[in-house]
Amino acid sequence: MAFAVSFATPAHAQYPDARLVPSGALSVSFEPRYMNYRERLDAGGTLEPLGTDFSDSAAGARLFPTLATSQDAVRAILGDGSYAMTAGALQATLDADIRTFPFNFRFGLSSRITLTASIPVVTTRAQVSFAVDSTTANVGWNQVAGAAGNAQAATQIQALLADLESAAQFVEAQIAAGAYGCPSSPSCTAAQDAVTRARAMSANLSGLSGLDAAGTVATELPPFAPLASSAAGAAIVQAIATLSTELQSLGAPALSASFPLPTGTLGTDDVGTVLSDPEFGYEALPLAFTRFRQKLGDIELGLRYGLVQRSATRAVVFATARLPTGTLDDPDNFVDIGTGDRQTDVELGFEGFVQAGSFVALAASAAYNFQFSQQLPRRITSHDRPFAPLSTLADVNRNLGDVLRIGLYPSLRLAPAFVAYGSATYVRKPADRVTLAGTSPGSLDPAALEFETSMESTSFGGGIAYHAVRASGLPVEAGVDYRAVFSGSGGQMPKSTSLNFYLRLSWRIFGGGDSAPAEEPQAPSPAEPPIS
Repeated sequence: MAFAVSFATPAHAQYPDARLVPSGALSVSFEPRYMNYRERLDAGGTLEPLGTDFSDSAAGARLFPTLATSQDAVRAILGDGSYAMTAGALQATLDADIRTFPFNFRFGLSSRITLTASIPVVTTRAQVSFAVDSTTANVGWNQVAGAAGNAQAATQIQALLADLESAAQFVEAQIAAGAYGCPSSPSCTAAQDAVTRARAMSANLSGLSGLDAAGTVATELPPFAPLASSAAGAAIVQAIATLSTELQSLGAPALSASFPLPTGTLGTDDVGTVLSDPEFGYEALPLAFTRFRQKLGDIELGLRYGLVQRSATRAVVFATARLPTGTLDDPDNFVDIGTGDRQTDVELGFEGFVQAGSFVALAASAAYNFQFSQQLPRRITSHDRPFAPLSTLADVNRNLGDVLRIGLYPSLRLAPAFVAYGSATYVRKPADRVTLAGTSPGSLDPAALEFETSMESTSFGGGIAYHAVRASGLPVEAGVDYRAVFSGSGGQMPKSTSLNFYLRLSWRIFGGGDSAPAEEPQAPSPAEPPIS
């Protein structure tokens, strides 16, 4: 959704008629635009819900990466490398929109040059409906977590870990004293193996619970543990009991404590607790909310130069600087949308218009947006693993891929001042380039932020444009434009629909009229309608 901001610039949201503002005139327009996102296009161009990354039929270590250590611990205890923790089926429905309210200004510096400025106020919204179906869940709360409400769990686990180490040390001392037929009998080998397995069990139970024998709790506490009623839970209890019996047969004292396991599954609100409670390491906002943000977007300053300004043929080149005045999305809010890229862009482009006969015309536009590097805080993760712990937060240098836009606009004149048109727009952006800024943990790989950031799309739409010239020689312009992405690819390409309205009025600031070159008159010939 953050990439949606890149494609929401109002400059590309209306009919490119390649006109300039008359010399000495100031044009002021209000051009509200609404863009909605409910789906996206994956790497192969297939449509999928916008909330795909937040959904999982068997939510486990992909969604909650801090489960990886505890899942590996259970696999080691069970001797089953395929075991997977799941909190059940998580289904997220996500839709978002960007509402831009730009105040645009154009000033005719001369008959050839128009200066432009756009000051957008942007409102963004991301609405999430998030539900957990725990029917297939095989985990519940890690009993060490405060959310589990088990005040004795930490003491029990700490005692069990201490008992395991005490038993291992006892058998180790006996081995050193020559018991069990040591150093070379099969019984000695079995005793040595028991010591190794006791310490491995202790390490695995510590990894599963996030608690060590000294009572130190992990900074990223694993949120879940196998249910006591699950096959894995029963196997863990049995493995501890079997090991205890074996250690007792070697003369070690019995293990005095058991390992506490959850008896109930988790619900929708519990996922929000995992994300927001600092003990789990994510320290982020929960998903179940609707968020509105209204702030300044990225201000644009530009210049348009008229190559040709005849009544039936017009061509304009333009340059636009986009300033870093918007607000970035919050890295602590996994569904937040910023009001701008907050980086400097320079866009160069062309608009052309050719009228063939009295009713039919073709407009075209092309633009290339150079996006420059910026430094910003990001949680370093790929988009398909959205719940990144706070430990992944680092400053990065990000250079968004440059954006190419090409559009064609066939039109039909309905009346002297009205034109109906269709639109076909192609947009392409190569992959971003991301590097770490300054010193960051060596385990962080910024390439994760580049995953599936190249994208392209083809959009179709249409609209109606109104352009009338008042007695003063200054135009009144208005229009409505609708566009929708038809196809595309990339993995994160939003399938957007957009609706744009505009009303533009002009006032004379200085001078008495236009002074276009004689060979390229601004006014239509007597044989043409006076309103175009």
